[in-house]
Amino acid sequence: METQGPIEVPQTEFLPGSFVIYAMHGKCHILATETRILSGIPILFYKLGVKKPALSRSNKQEPAIWVPVATAKDRGLRPPMSLPQAEAAMKILLTREYYFKLNEPWPQVLHQLENTIRLGGGEGLAKVASYLHVLMRKQIVPSTEVAKMKETVFKLLFREMGEAMGEFPKTIEEKANKGLRTKLLPDS
Repeated sequence: METQGPIEVPQTEFLPGSFVIYAMHGKCHILATETRILSGIPILFYKLGVKKPALSRSNKQEPAIWVPVATAKDRGLRPPMSLPQAEAAMKILLTREYYFKLNEPWPQVLHQLENTIRLGGGEGLAKVASYLHVLMRKQIVPSTEVAKMKETVFKLLFREMGEAMGEFPKTIEEKANKGLRTKLLPDS
């Protein structure tokens, strides 16, 4: 893989130095845009660095994430939530709806959840959080995969909402948990 120097990005794209949200990776910093040659074809990429939380104790440097500019939006690259988007996400958490069928096999629903996060932004993340909360309550012994995804989704959602609303993630979580307790459980 050949690398060429940085090139200019059109004004409609994210610029180096910007903060973005990348699907299940959460908040990232655009380190650069670079053209790389793959199979003789030049492709423009965003080079992303995952932003660690302020209270992270890890000094480990995460590897860069390379996202093709042409498909970045379809892959889940988006700007951070605005205040109105965070408020919309909170409304989703406070409703009784859980957005996905509870009786589908996990591999099938996992694909739907990942697509919702990629394409639905912060509101999609809130819909997935709603569903995972109900699914965890439904399962007598929650599966490891569901528990792990719920933990990741909630952490990403509450951090992002906290930044948009100017509140601590724990405060957002406490508000959301009041609504999440009212989520319907299925009859079966």
